[in-house]
Amino acid sequence: MRTVLLLVATLAVAVGPALALRCHVCRSSSNCKEPKECPASARYCTTMITVEPLSGNLVNKNCVDSCVPTHAQQVQVSGGAGSTQCCQEDLCNAQLRSAAPRAALSLGLALGLPALLLAPRL
Repeated sequence: MRTVLLLVATLAVAVGPALALRCHVCRSSSNCKEPKECPASARYCTTMITVEPLSGNLVNKNCVDSCVPTHAQQVQVSGGAGSTQCCQEDLCNAQLRSAAPRAALSLGLALGLPALLLAPRL
């Protein structure tokens, strides 16, 4: 009986509470890195990038309970563009990723380059 109690106590200490997610939590006009331990309810690290033509870039990194990745195209000159990136590993929001999806960027380059080369000279 004593062995069973000792085993249960050892497992309880070894398992312990689940480790909290760690994210960079900061707000800046450039890439910022400030590691923080998130609340227990937080399951995602986010990086929100807003590009405003008149005021420049704003990078907002945080811990959140839920996250939906987004990418918004610039609609008008004063409207700006933005994106939300989500990840679920410790300090995974350290690097800034391009706001444009890679597939769209590759397609634009693939279609644009031949058009430039084949277009009549002006």
